[in-house]
Amino acid sequence: MKKSMLIVAAMLLPKISSVQAAPSADDLITYPGYTGEYADFTLVVDERFNQFNPDLWAKGDGAVGSESICRFQPQGVEVKQGVLNLTIRQQAVAAGWSEDHQQQKNAYNYTCGELRTAADKPIKYGRFETRMKAPNRQTASGYISSLFTYMQGGEPREWEEIDIELEGGRPDKFQANLIYGLNSPDWWSTRQWGAWEDKIVVGPVDEWRVFAFEWTPTAIKWFVDGKLVKTLSAADIDCQPECIAPQVKPTPIPDNFTQLMMNFWIPNDQIQDVFGGNKKRNKYPMVTQYDWIRIYQWDKAPFGWSE
Repeated sequence: MKKSMLIVAAMLLPKISSVQAAPSADDLITYPGYTGEYADFTLVVDERFNQFNPDLWAKGDGAVGSESICRFQPQGVEVKQGVLNLTIRQQAVAAGWSEDHQQQKNAYNYTCGELRTAADKPIKYGRFETRMKAPNRQTASGYISSLFTYMQGGEPREWEEIDIELEGGRPDKFQANLIYGLNSPDWWSTRQWGAWEDKIVVGPVDEWRVFAFEWTPTAIKWFVDGKLVKTLSAADIDCQPECIAPQVKPTPIPDNFTQLMMNFWIPNDQIQDVFGGNKKRNKYPMVTQYDWIRIYQWDKAPFGWSE
């Protein structure tokens, strides 16, 4: 019998080294017991959003395929008073060229926001933390806000994605995902490599929470307020001794350089009742907030960024 593919331990604390907390973590608002020190990981980015840093971040100008009814625009990304605001507005966007997608995009009736690490700051393996807050559930019922890695490239074309996603339709849960596919034109076709999405009860996500994931060659681990809530190991997804339905092909842990991304968008009518939530209570402008982001490299495979 194949061992459990998930280890869900919502009451376990993450492994934290005995090293004293670094001075840079002293003034972070986090959770009890936070030190900012982790065995085998080294902090390389400590983003407090005191100002927008174009050397580290780039704003998106595309959209989430046909699933979203808003287009990412510069005004959807704002840094104010030490907080990153991603904002959705009921605001028309004319059809135009997208540099992100390298194609023409149709007109949209809503603008939204996306931020990603700059192209010359690729990441591969590490720990990624953010303190974030989704919009109030009384005025936001249909949205997706996120912290994730994403790449599609190579030959054959690989889709590699690790997600933290908050949804308006599930304001007391978050979704922890691994998505993988080869030459997959859409999300549905990735099901051949398994459905590694879990909706985990963690309490209100429209209050400030610290979300994190660790990515190494052997496992991905997700944390909320310092508690380990999901582990997905390479052995869980390799189809040994058998695949786990709907999976029919073995899935690797992502192993390509990629970008860290955050976005905030609203789903179309076709998917909103299964993903994102029904938009009927949305009031615009609508904002999701990020207080800080910390990026740690895995010591066995440093990012190799130039000084």
